[in-house]
Amino acid sequence: MKRKRKTADGILIVAAVFAGLVFLFPIFWMIRSSFMGLEELYQTPPVIWPKMGTTKNYVEALKQSDLLLQFRNSCAITALCVAGTVVSSSLTAYGFSRFEFPYKKIWFMLIISTMMLPAAVTLIPQYQMWNKLHLLGTIAPMVIPAWFGGSAYFTFMLRQFFQTIPKELDEAARVDGAGYFKIYCKIILPLTKPALIVVALFSFVNAWNEFFYTVIYLNGHQELKTLTLGLYMFKGVYSTNYGAVLALAAIISIPALLFFLIGNRYFVEGISMTGIKG
Repeated sequence: MKRKRKTADGILIVAAVFAGLVFLFPIFWMIRSSFMGLEELYQTPPVIWPKMGTTKNYVEALKQSDLLLQFRNSCAITALCVAGTVVSSSLTAYGFSRFEFPYKKIWFMLIISTMMLPAAVTLIPQYQMWNKLHLLGTIAPMVIPAWFGGSAYFTFMLRQFFQTIPKELDEAARVDGAGYFKIYCKIILPLTKPALIVVALFSFVNAWNEFFYTVIYLNGHQELKTLTLGLYMFKGVYSTNYGAVLALAAIISIPALLFFLIGNRYFVEGISMTGIKG
């Protein structure tokens, strides 16, 4: 039995290492290509690592792109989306996990069912709505939805996490005179910090890497251009310097990687504890 267990553990470790290398390879290829000149970049067979590394691609990327403006716009949109998603998703999940009201299960099922809808189905109605509200060409279509429900997935995840907290804590707080909002702020949120950080991490990555809606709502407005939209526009008419494009992509990826590394411990803890109680 011990030998079989060691063999199984060894197979799992090898599989995990292999999967990690597969997921890391695109990042390695991006960084490797960003330090290459055009000759090495198009060389066949491809070079694994540049023989003579160069930083010209990064210099060109910084010169030709309005990086500071795009970075400021991306930070503003991402910060508002993360804050809105965490607040609205946690409040909604708190209501579904702690309160009893008519047709509670049906309402929750309807919210979860929205995850089945492709983005293309709701794209035209959303566009018409923002157009009638005269909010096209602003960051409102990118930010406002995060403050009104956040995400069905995040609501479901936080509800599962909130249900692991004993309701006796709520009852004890109510005996001491605490209201529902005070219980939410003083008891629920501090005890669910790992789950909230998971929601913040996911929403940060989604908002930071958002491209589809930025093209629809912000394209043509240079003062609102984000990093992803700037990366898309960073190409020539007849030819493209892919070394500079990959250098700019590497720069854009740094904040997301740093944010994940900082919250990695809470991310693993939150994911492992979310589904303890159904």
